[in-house]
Amino acid sequence: MKIKKLVAASLLPLNILLFFLLVFSSRLVVPSWLQVIGRMHPLILHFPIVLVLLYVAWQLFASENLKSHQWYKDVTDILLLAAALSAAVTALMGLFLSREPGYDSDAIAWHKWLGASTSFVLYAFYSFRLKIERGGLFSYASALSIAVLIAIASHLGANITHGENFVLAPVTPDKKKQVAPLEDAVVYADLVQPILQAKCMGCHNSSKAKGELVMDTKELLLKGGKNGKLWDSGRADLGLMMHRIHLPEEEKEHMPPAGKPQLSIEEMSILYAWIKGGSLFDKRVIDLPEKDTLRVLATKVLKQSADEQYDFAAADEKQIQKLTNNNRIISQVAIGSPALVVNFYNKPFYDSKQLEELKPLENQVVELNLENMGVKDEDLKIISRFKNLRKLNLNFTAVTGKTLGELKNLQFLKSLSLSGTTVKSGDLTALTSLPKLKTVYLWNTSVVSKDAEYLASKNKNISFQTGFKGDTVVLKLTPPIFQNEQPIITAQPLPLELKQYVNGTTIRYTLDGKDPDSVNSPVYDKNVVLKEDVTVRAKAFKPGWISSDIIQEHFFKTTYVADSAVLVTRPDARYKGAGAKTLIDLDKSDLNAGSGKWLGYKDSNMVAVMMYNKPVEAKNVTISLLKDINGYIFPPVRAEIWGGTDEKNMALLSRIEPKQPEKTETERINISVSCDFKPTTVKCLKIVLVPIAKLPEWHGGKGSKGWIFVDEVFVN
Repeated sequence: MKIKKLVAASLLPLNILLFFLLVFSSRLVVPSWLQVIGRMHPLILHFPIVLVLLYVAWQLFASENLKSHQWYKDVTDILLLAAALSAAVTALMGLFLSREPGYDSDAIAWHKWLGASTSFVLYAFYSFRLKIERGGLFSYASALSIAVLIAIASHLGANITHGENFVLAPVTPDKKKQVAPLEDAVVYADLVQPILQAKCMGCHNSSKAKGELVMDTKELLLKGGKNGKLWDSGRADLGLMMHRIHLPEEEKEHMPPAGKPQLSIEEMSILYAWIKGGSLFDKRVIDLPEKDTLRVLATKVLKQSADEQYDFAAADEKQIQKLTNNNRIISQVAIGSPALVVNFYNKPFYDSKQLEELKPLENQVVELNLENMGVKDEDLKIISRFKNLRKLNLNFTAVTGKTLGELKNLQFLKSLSLSGTTVKSGDLTALTSLPKLKTVYLWNTSVVSKDAEYLASKNKNISFQTGFKGDTVVLKLTPPIFQNEQPIITAQPLPLELKQYVNGTTIRYTLDGKDPDSVNSPVYDKNVVLKEDVTVRAKAFKPGWISSDIIQEHFFKTTYVADSAVLVTRPDARYKGAGAKTLIDLDKSDLNAGSGKWLGYKDSNMVAVMMYNKPVEAKNVTISLLKDINGYIFPPVRAEIWGGTDEKNMALLSRIEPKQPEKTETERINISVSCDFKPTTVKCLKIVLVPIAKLPEWHGGKGSKGWIFVDEVFVN
């Protein structure tokens, strides 16, 4: 009883203090020890909510007979008193928390006043409980009003912590953004922004700007927070955001924070590819090259044209196989779909008969790729028979545009590519009557921006993309790109595949580690083949243009691919790749630690055994690794290679201690550890990699364990 009186007596000074701090909250300076108390607000706020709801239920559903007992009245008083006390303490803690950086005072004003009002009302309710509880219907209404008040305050608090409409979102699906079709999607709005909204904006919004970072708009996103801009596509590690994402989850600076929903591998890959590609906000997905990483990811996330409900029957499978050859590949848009895609290859073997032969499939073909083929104006009459065509690529063909009117029968055509042709703007008016057409690509043609504007006025639903033209502007070339699917040389020499999309560009390269120049370095052509481990550096040149930046790729040689592999020690559950197969599948990962193609070790050595069905004579093992100093990913401090005829009979073949990075090495790069030894006949190889036990003193995580990331082992 004394405790009850003491608690009741404390309600008045607590609420007076709460009111005083609330009125003068703008001048409130919270010392560090009070910040600790303030941060307990999310921990105890559930107590007043539960206690109020219990009190309301106790009042509403108790029978009159039960209410006549003294013990019922005692329990009622205790519930109400506990609710009033916990509400006052919770409101005070919330005030202390609100003074920390990152909270918008305007956004949380309603939450503060409603939370404090809940405390005031509960205090008044407890003080006059005897009169109120005798009020019959009034007492019920009063109890319900408290429940409504605390529910609204809690809802506003949830919005601040978890984002707008957090509580009601599951029952208001009509407000959720619909997934865009692939052909209409914008990279940022439909791929990147949904990830930020789901995983980042709960703490980085106009109401709760942790680290002074707000992601609500493009401008605020580009501005960054107190730690600087979020990304820098010129850096190998792409800057702050990717660094924080790839930190170990237990690290304080890892984002999203531990305990919050984490980014999936697919989401990390989308962010990585978007930043690496220049973080463009208005770029459309279909404007990306078909093999672009971001476009490939988009096909998994967005609705594709394959999702269309086609009203035609599938073609005979035998007919498809009969018409498919090395120069004309026919495939389904998606498994189970009747729609077909036809790609033509090898220009010297093309003639119009190859189009004529597709007559049995003219109802099923929805995409036709004739880029760089010898297509002529008269061939458009044949193409017009493919009445269900959605996408037509005539880039760099002999089409002049005189017969574009033949395409009027293509009522479903959405995309037409005419880049690199001799079409004239006057010929393009024939396209403006096509009802479904959305985009016409006209790069490297005589059509200029004014022509495109005129054509667009004829049909505002069509975008005529002419590209950039500026005779007085000196532009810098974009770097060439490596088109080899994998940088791995096996038994056969590997043709080097480089490409630059600007016409008239010369690509020069080196294989000796030197920078390519415009005079002495060899000119790239398709006859260049790679036979041994080598680093290729390449650069693009064109008269009147600034030469491109240098690109670099290391090509790995492997003579003996293991028949099987076993991981003796398990990798971290978050970075388990494809298991032991990761080491021998000849599938090199990119620099994205979260790509799902890396094996990550921190708490144990990496020990793997590779086996061959037949003996091989080996003299070198090269291990492909990731180095990301900011991400705590270091080279191993020791690498050992063991070999023999079986697992029980292996001898140490090589032991090396790779050089550890210095403070200035901040790039995220692919590295290799090469272990040489005298030629040895083996059927079994064991690889042991030891991660760094303590990061160096100069590192931000000094004393912490370091990671090793491995994706391939090459044996020669």
